[in-house]
Amino acid sequence: MATPVLDKADAAGSPEPGFADSPYITVTLRIRRFNPEVSAEATWEDFQLEIDPKERVLDALHKIKWDLDGTLTFRRSCAHGICGSDAMRINGKNRLACADRGRPLDGPRPAGSARRHPGHLGAA
Repeated sequence: MATPVLDKADAAGSPEPGFADSPYITVTLRIRRFNPEVSAEATWEDFQLEIDPKERVLDALHKIKWDLDGTLTFRRSCAHGICGSDAMRINGKNRLACADRGRPLDGPRPAGSARRHPGHLGAA
């Protein structure tokens, strides 16, 4: 089974040099950040990076933390979809970052803390 190749064209209509050979896609992750020392309100911050389409959102978060912004913090433990510690809102749905693949969307990919649901332990 062959991996599909994306054909990205620039404004002139010709493919960008070397792009057809790259298995990576460019994604934008929109991450909700909160720093009480800076502001009383949470803000959204966008990060653009290249990922393999088969990578998980957790892999993208690690790339951001290790390569782009070391101040990014998030919870994770087993990274195998068992413990649930990396639950967050991804594209408007509660998901595990270690289980959700980096599927491209038309716009930025919002990611933030998972909302609590009535009946879950610790729900308000």
